[in-house]
Formats: sequence, C-alpha cells, structure tokens
Amino acid sequence: MAIRRRSRMSVNPELRAAFGAFGRTLAAVEGGKESLAAAAPRGRGSGVPLAEALAGFEEGLSQAEASMAAWRREEVTDVWDRCARSLRESERRAERLRLGSAPQGYDQLYGVLGELMEPLDAFGAALDRFRRLGV
Repeated sequence: MAIRRRSRMSVNPELRAAFGAFGRTLAAVEGGKESLAAAAPRGRGSGVPLAEALAGFEEGLSQAEASMAAWRREEVTDVWDRCARSLRESERRAERLRLGSAPQGYDQLYGVLGELMEPLDAFGAALDRFRRLGV
C-alpha cells in the first residue's frame, strides 16, 4: 500500500509559519546547549569556565522562552506544552547548579551537563510532530 504524503503546498500557511517560528526557538535551544557543552574538556584542552558556559545556556533558554508564543498552535499544543515545561525545568536545574557547588571531576561534570540538557529532548518530539503534519 502506498503512503501518500501531504504536499508542502497543501499545508496550512499558518502552520508553516508556526514551524518557522519553532525553528527559531529550536535554534536558541541548540545554541544554549552548545554553550553548555563547551564546558566539557576536549582532548588535552580544558573547556570554557562552567560559569561562562552556564550563562550562555541560560541565555539560550531565555531566548527560546521568549520565542515560544510564536509557534503555539492547536495542532501542536501538547508538544508545545511539553517544550514550555522543559525550558522551565532546565532553567530550574541551571539555577540550582549556579547557586550550588561546582561538579568535581570529569565524570561528575558530564553527568551534570547531561542532566541540564535532558528535559530539552521535548523539542525533538515537537520537531517530529511538525514533520508528521507535513511541514
């Protein structure tokens, strides 16, 4: 049985615009994650200072949060809600790290970085939803 895909031309223009706005939100999230990942040592070099990496991460989350309303649509409400919650949770975890003690050693640092980014997996589900909707 052949699967018929919705052509991009038949996608609601408002949904297409929402997907463009989602792309801007996702770019801010990914930029924040890249900033945070820069704290991890690579090869023989050390990473950027954790405070600097954390500030970049929080800035990316702030930009993402500011852009969320632009892609809120009925077709993606459930994943939008999950993404909004994931931003708040990552912000909460980042604040806890900022106010607490720094991780000791590589293993602990990698675990902490992963824990900060983990809630943001919700954005992958949102991207999948947009793709299933044909945009």
